[in-house]
This record gives sequence, structure tokens and C-alpha cells, in this order.
Amino acid sequence: MLTQWNHARGCIMLGRNRASIRSRQLGLSLIELMVGVTVGMIVIAGAGMMMTSQLADHRRLVLETQIQQDLRAAADLMLREIRRSGAWTIPQNGIWAPGMSSSPIENRYAASLRVTGEDNSRVLTYAYAKHKERTGIPSDPAEDNAVDDDTESFGFKLEGGMLRMRLGGRWQPMTDSNTLLVSSFNVSSNEQTVSLIDSCPDRCEGASVNCPPRQIQRLITITLTGQAAHDSNVVRQVTVSGKARNDEITGTCS
Repeated sequence: MLTQWNHARGCIMLGRNRASIRSRQLGLSLIELMVGVTVGMIVIAGAGMMMTSQLADHRRLVLETQIQQDLRAAADLMLREIRRSGAWTIPQNGIWAPGMSSSPIENRYAASLRVTGEDNSRVLTYAYAKHKERTGIPSDPAEDNAVDDDTESFGFKLEGGMLRMRLGGRWQPMTDSNTLLVSSFNVSSNEQTVSLIDSCPDRCEGASVNCPPRQIQRLITITLTGQAAHDSNVVRQVTVSGKARNDEITGTCS
């Protein structure tokens, strides 16, 4: 009996070991495989969405930087030109000084600095001398205190989404509409008038209404707004201010 029981017990243990080996050799079930594939797809989708978001953010940052740099370069160029406006070769003849044989003359270059146009489409015009006394080029004409429309008149305006600069009597593009669309070009002139009565020897006693002479100081503020040509959501704005260094003098001491 004991022998039969041991034999039966051995058969049972052998069957269990064979069943255990068989179960270890079966691998993953279909459900486990589907769960694993689903989890993997979720991880891959998350990584793809993260990469797409990073690429979009990088592209937007590059566009914003490019638009900002283009607007800043255009604004800085305008500011440098404004500081040159009104420059001429005989400034000493524009102010009164003891012993002068004639009255001071008007600086017509400074008087040409003007801002016209609508609020979002301003036109800035100015002039400065390009005579040989100032440029040092012998072939240039001598100073005549007269603004030449072709060589001494300059300006900036907005047209067709592009900033344009007047050079040589023609309006030429400053910005590239394939990259930057300028939507607003706003220019304001803050003028301050200073009396020069102390420069007059008789302090304008019994003189005309043009006495005393006055000095007009101008602070020009430029605001540019632009957007990327291929993404209207990328919009940047730049504002710069600068003083015209050559002030306009009006009036006389007599």
C-alpha cells in the first residue's frame, strides 16, 4: 500500500512539474500583448506630440526674432537719417552775431522736416545738404541753401506692406514683403519752441511780429508694427525716438 501511495504521489508531482514547464513555455497571452502594444503607442504618440510642439515653438521663436530684427534695423536707419536732417554747410550764417553785415538766413533743409499722412500711413520727409563743402567731393555743387528734389530730398513712407525710402528722387523698398509685412508706420513730431530774444541787441523793441526769432526743437517718435509674411499670428512692434540735431530757426531780430 505504501509503495502504491508513493508511486501515485510521484506521478502527481511529475504531472505538476510538466504542467508548470508547459505554462512557462506558452509566452504572452493575446490580452497581454494588446496591452503592451497600446501602452507603447501611447508613449510614442506623447513623444511625437512633444516633438511637434517643440518644433512649432522653435519656428515661432525664429520668426519673432527675425521680424523683431527687421523692424529694429529699419527703425534705427530712420533714426540715423532724422538726426542728419537739416544739416548744411553754412550754419554760421543762420544765427545773429555782433558785427554781421547781413541778417541771418533761413536753413531751408531744417524747415523741410515734415510729417504728413494718415495715422497708420505716415509720410516723413526731410532734407540735408550734399554739397562739396560738406561731402568733400569736388564734383558736388557748391552750397546754395536750396533743397534739390533729386539729390537732397529724402523720406520714408508705408506702401503695400513695405517701407519705402526716397533716394535719388525715387521711392525704393526698404523691407522685403516676402518676409515682413509692415502693417503700421506711425510717426509723431513733438515740437518745442524756444525764444531767442536774448540774441537780439534791442530785444525787439517796436519790431514786427516776427521778432524775436524762435528755435523749433523736434523730437521724432517712430512706431513700426509688422507681422511675418507666412504667419499672421507672429506680430511685433518697435518704437524709437530721436531728436533732430539741426533745429529750425524762424523770425528775425528786426
